Amino acid sequence: MVCSSTPLAAEAQANNTLEWGVVVGEEFTYVMQRAYFADQNYALLGVSLLPFISNMTIGERAILRITELDEIPTQINETIQMPQSLCNLERANDSVSNTTNLVRFVIPIGDWEFIDEMINVTNLPVVTPIDTVNEWGSTGTGLFEADDGSIITITVDIRYEKENGTLNYMRYHYTTLGTDLLDIIIVNWHQGMPTIVAGDVQIPTILIISIAGVVGIIVFIIVYQGYRSKKSIVQKLGE
Repeated sequence: MVCSSTPLAAEAQANNTLEWGVVVGEEFTYVMQRAYFADQNYALLGVSLLPFISNMTIGERAILRITELDEIPTQINETIQMPQSLCNLERANDSVSNTTNLVRFVIPIGDWEFIDEMINVTNLPVVTPIDTVNEWGSTGTGLFEADDGSIITITVDIRYEKENGTLNYMRYHYTTLGTDLLDIIIVNWHQGMPTIVAGDVQIPTILIISIAGVVGIIVFIIVYQGYRSKKSIVQKLGE
């Protein structure tokens, strides 16, 4: 009679269908494909943005091991309640520890619309969502004026694999007038992928190539005209 007269507490209805796509102990291979810094100041900036890169060597593989996964709450009403993962990173060639307790290398999967609502990716003025069959993430772009008056463009590209929620691609790219100042690329590496990639073609290089092409065309025209006029090539070039 006591049990039947006591009202049962209603279970809170879940407001998400998140789940983990990985398990504790699972391992993934990562590579820093590019790490370019125009000077020491930008090298220090890169480490401040991504502290773990200070123990990574460009082109060398590192093993990410998942060490902890938060329980996913039934109700999540604010960003701070989103479940977190912890991972350790170690060198692949000798298993020496690189960094421990890395966060944001793995996120929950299964409810990408809910994650869009809960995770704020508006740190940069212009943010383009990435939501394909295989990847979820965003590309953000912003501008700021440096102390010397130059305008610097910042582009941050972060993508996760929808299959398991692991970080698939990360790039922090700072440029000014088409020239790299800072460029860091981290990828979830798989067999057959390059371990080192070159940067984008810089504007000065493009200009040099263009000028060389124009000079080549001019020389060709002069040589051709010299041949048609029966004058020697040396004489025609002199003219």
